Amino acid sequence: MGGTSASRNDDADKRNDDAGKRNEKDANGAGPRQAPSHAVVADALRQRIALGGFGPGDRLPTERDLAAVFGVGRNTVRQAVRELAEEGLVVTTLGRSGGTRVAPAPRSGRDSRAAIAAGIRASLRDYMEYRQAIEPFAARLAAERGGAASRRGLVEMLEAKVADLGEYHRVDTRFHLGVAEAGGNEVLAEAVTRARTEMFVAGNALWLGSDWTPVYPTGRDFGRAFREEHEAIALAVLSGDGETAERRMREHLKESHRQFLVLLDQFASTSG
Repeated sequence: MGGTSASRNDDADKRNDDAGKRNEKDANGAGPRQAPSHAVVADALRQRIALGGFGPGDRLPTERDLAAVFGVGRNTVRQAVRELAEEGLVVTTLGRSGGTRVAPAPRSGRDSRAAIAAGIRASLRDYMEYRQAIEPFAARLAAERGGAASRRGLVEMLEAKVADLGEYHRVDTRFHLGVAEAGGNEVLAEAVTRARTEMFVAGNALWLGSDWTPVYPTGRDFGRAFREEHEAIALAVLSGDGETAERRMREHLKESHRQFLVLLDQFASTSG
């Protein structure tokens, strides 16, 4: 009987992990996406550690927080952390004061960190250029031939409650996939899904716990930021104005790229 509670917790984690691995529709009815594997999550955390974002002795975020940020199940996070532990990068201890901490190993040299940051910057550029090539046209299609319910749904999302970075990422993903789905082009929707999934795995490992004040001033919540950043797109789609929807999406992606670079530059400058 003593193992009943633990078994229930394990079963719940397995269900959450299975849900993360399955191709499933999101809350807005957007198309299927494949959750990142534990190897991809491990590599994202490995880069964060190498950059000095998690220094020796620092505690990693909880399994729940990491699972929310990466959009995976907690079992996937456990596998990723186990991989890092086998490499000697992290150490996990039990008990009330336990948890997973970065191992007390020498930090990467400045040249190594600079190379990692440069690689992330180049990858971010490639993904954002790709997204600029497909998402503005997806917004045009959504405006010109999207169903009324799908277009209204985008506007309704502007009122979503967004308490933290994890929630911002989830509602932001629902919005962008919702735009792609509304246009009725399954190939285009899958391309948008894949680009976002791959891009945000590495990005979220860096943004997690970072100082967002250079992008969002203190006191400005994520919910308000989400509305301001997406309202023009949603209203253009709702009104059926394809030209404006395309232009607004292009402007939004350009600004998003700028924000990512601000955070990355700040991160790189404080990791030495």
